[in-house]
Amino acid sequence: MTTAKQSEILFLWDAKMTNPNGDMLNDNAPRFDEVDRKAIVSDVRVKRTIRDDLQERQGESIFVNNSEDIISAETRFKEVEKISGMKEKEAFLSCIDTRLFGGVAPKSNIQIIGAVQFSWAKSLNETETILGQGTGAFGKDGAKNKTFRTDNYIPYGLFAMYGTINTLNAKKSNASEEDISKMLNSMWNGTKFLNTRSKVGQKSRLLMRVVYKNSYMIGLLDELVNIDNENSNQIRKFDECELNFDALKEALVYMKEKIEKVVIYYDMSTKNLLEQFESLGFKIEKIEA
Repeated sequence: MTTAKQSEILFLWDAKMTNPNGDMLNDNAPRFDEVDRKAIVSDVRVKRTIRDDLQERQGESIFVNNSEDIISAETRFKEVEKISGMKEKEAFLSCIDTRLFGGVAPKSNIQIIGAVQFSWAKSLNETETILGQGTGAFGKDGAKNKTFRTDNYIPYGLFAMYGTINTLNAKKSNASEEDISKMLNSMWNGTKFLNTRSKVGQKSRLLMRVVYKNSYMIGLLDELVNIDNENSNQIRKFDECELNFDALKEALVYMKEKIEKVVIYYDMSTKNLLEQFESLGFKIEKIEA
């Protein structure tokens, strides 16, 4: 298999009337920056989405799996050894998320630095958190057995997340181009398929992977995308966003000699955006998903 190539990732997705990433230390309220009035999503949340989709839809073996039982990393490592029939590092690397994101089995003295890393993401638009009250009824008596709940959500957020793929670490963790393709597929589809009460309402919009010929990286691609809306806090749906990719296109053109290709996942809502990249002088691989 081909080792995962040096790359950068830019992922745009939106969240409407939902809680994209609750903060357990703040009553599970949406993560929020009070200074710039923007919502926040952690890299851990997105990795969880990817892992769950890899495991449940693509049938991949996952080290940090979605189990109801809380166990230590070492216990899980022993489970993987038993299931895979392999030992030590070979067993550890039989799990796709370990090859991608790395992992630790402390007592076995195994530590893998992942090939893929993501930064925390912020909404491109300003938004707010809304606290609402709701009720539920259970049992034969219906409304006589009411429960009360609190809903905390954002009206709308368009998020930009930045990621990197380090080919040197990929060689150490055995992360392959096939692994990366599966990860991107789960990043895109796993976000659309989020189906818990607090997470439903999210949709993938554009996923870009810039593949380099060598070890170069532009860096922080998320900072090169903006929304030009004067009152971005009033946005309530994707087609109201005035997206500006000028800085990103300028950076890609400036370094196009170092770029092998650009892979873009898109759907009907972002098909028109592809025209902005198709004439920039490098190979575009388009995937409608």
